Amino acid sequence: MLRKTLGMSQPSVTRHVRALIDAGLVEEREVTHDGERVGRPHATLGLDGRHMVTWGIHVGVRTTVLTINDGAGRLIREHELNIPVALTPMAEVLDHIAHHLREMGEGLPAPVSVGAAVSAHIDRNGIVTSPEYNWDEVDIAAELSYRLGHPVHVGSGAAAMAAQELLSAPLNGEDPGSTLYFYAREVVNHAWIVNGAVHRPHSGSTTTAFHDLARGTGLEHEEVHPLSGLATVAAARQAGIKAHSYRDLVHVSKTNPAARRFIDARNELLVDALTLVLDIVDPAALVLAGEAFVIDRVGLRNIVSQVRARRATSQLRISLAGPAVTRDAARLTGVYPLWADPLLT
Repeated sequence: MLRKTLGMSQPSVTRHVRALIDAGLVEEREVTHDGERVGRPHATLGLDGRHMVTWGIHVGVRTTVLTINDGAGRLIREHELNIPVALTPMAEVLDHIAHHLREMGEGLPAPVSVGAAVSAHIDRNGIVTSPEYNWDEVDIAAELSYRLGHPVHVGSGAAAMAAQELLSAPLNGEDPGSTLYFYAREVVNHAWIVNGAVHRPHSGSTTTAFHDLARGTGLEHEEVHPLSGLATVAAARQAGIKAHSYRDLVHVSKTNPAARRFIDARNELLVDALTLVLDIVDPAALVLAGEAFVIDRVGLRNIVSQVRARRATSQLRISLAGPAVTRDAARLTGVYPLWADPLLT
């Protein structure tokens, strides 16, 4: 399979695999079979990297996830920080992250790679400008590298989440075709999986069309994404509904029809955003990720039915991502530099 997938000769594949085994990054595993089997034992390859440590970070609008992983991306330690990024000076946010990550790494080897993902849009040079974060041209890689004493790779959180989705697919399975990965929490972002790879947007700029959809709906609030949970909660609170978070609002909506109407209004905008993107690119599959879909199953069913109704002629496959996508984004961004050049270490 490797020879066919990589387009290399068998000797070249063998040489590369042997180098990875010698470096402790890949291991041979004997495959066990039921019943008797004659001839040479069948072996397969698996990730090793247990002697290596990587650090991963996902910076969200309200919640930051820190992970320590081995070289295969397996989780060793995890910590969650509740930091309101937009209300906290950028230097203080990054100081806090660096302090806790160094504490988490005590007693472990130094990291061979460090990565940070952000929910906000990020340009090709790793610069973040985001009203939701209250950041203007922040070079997050340089800032974190200075504080941690290690080079830091940065990337899009949505792209890292989409990469996890790609990694979850079996290697020998059928080509699933193009996939739209759509993330909605306090920032709305998306990524494309095309030809077995995650597409990275050229500019990394904010999708202005998503903001345009919310004009005149009452969900527009300063420095908050109009399709976010924060915007919905703010609108509900102005109407006298007591809710401190989107999760609270979803809970209240079970007995309060007015709260449900605010959630439904947001969901209708999310459907508009989804169908706008789907109509342009027409992918084979859609993956929904983030709090907007995970904690509100009533809303999820309505969103899926509305998307299907608007795309009645399409055979679109729709699935829900797991609940720990920000942790996955932190893990994968942390191991990415190692996986991109495994023998550099």
